[in-house]
Amino acid sequence: MEFNVRMNIRATTQYVQFKERLLGITLHKHMMLYERRFTSHLPIGLNPTYSLRMGVLSPNYDRKKKKVKGEIRGMKKIILGFSFVLIVSLLAACTESNDAAENEEQEERVVAVETEEAVEKDLVIDKSIYGRTAPNHVAPVAVQTPGEVKEVMVENEEEVDDNDTILKISTAVGSQNVRSTTEGEVINLLVNKGDVVDPEEPVAMVADLDTIKIEFSVTKQLLSLISEDDKVNVFIEDKEYEAAITNVGTLPNETGLYSVIATVDNEKREILPGVVADIRIPEKKVETAILIPTSAIVNEENKDFIFTVKENVATRQEIKVLETESDVTAVEGINAGDQVVTTGQLTLTDGAEVNVTGGE
Repeated sequence: MEFNVRMNIRATTQYVQFKERLLGITLHKHMMLYERRFTSHLPIGLNPTYSLRMGVLSPNYDRKKKKVKGEIRGMKKIILGFSFVLIVSLLAACTESNDAAENEEQEERVVAVETEEAVEKDLVIDKSIYGRTAPNHVAPVAVQTPGEVKEVMVENEEEVDDNDTILKISTAVGSQNVRSTTEGEVINLLVNKGDVVDPEEPVAMVADLDTIKIEFSVTKQLLSLISEDDKVNVFIEDKEYEAAITNVGTLPNETGLYSVIATVDNEKREILPGVVADIRIPEKKVETAILIPTSAIVNEENKDFIFTVKENVATRQEIKVLETESDVTAVEGINAGDQVVTTGQLTLTDGAEVNVTGGE
């Protein structure tokens, strides 16, 4: 805008100079016509044109010159007055534009954010250990004497009770019924009618899947954090379960690790044998700390800070990070109950007006 004003003033000045030159040319032409019209019949000695050319001014020359200069000054005043009005109008328009821009900018400064409440509780730092699921108990189904399968009484995944018949076989001493020795689910049934079976290979397995055990190994350092009957969190196929430690090894295996077994209730049969389990062993604990979402923390110049919101105004607060456990961090510097910005904090400044659109 300032550049436009300068350009208008410059253009106005050039216009005034042009008009002055134009009036000067007009004056010269007028005087020449005046001389030719009224003095052409006079003798040379009395001719004003001759006198003018010889350095003697005509009597009307001064008056005409003054008149033309007056016209020039009047034109200058008109043009300058017009320029002044133009500049004032431009400045007024510039001011209104700036005011409108400032108002619009002020409206845009209201930042949409999401918040969560800071809470006071213990923070437990977990160590992830991976293991594998297995049936809590498996009993083989075997024949006592060799024979030929005459009839298969069950199918895989079928529930059986203790002493239920699994197969009927024909042996050298007659027919026999092969029975289950425990209750559970039939697995690994691989024989069909007409097959020959013998005592060396089980014909099926009956597994207790109401409870699933998880087998894993830990280092000597982690072993000191585990005891029988401890409760640990376990993640199996993205679902969380609570498991109980039922057995802790006292001697290391050939890799120098100690075997541990935990069990999980599986009455709904959600957990299958043979899948990977993520066991979380509590490794460290921060007692009575202020906990906030890790995503709320902003780090600048090796300093950590967050934004809290009260009455739709954001306040920047420097904090001290104590411990971080995945998406939760223990901090000092704020109070329990403070509303902490978790989304939108990267565009905030201290004292900015905000609009809380979501959060807990």
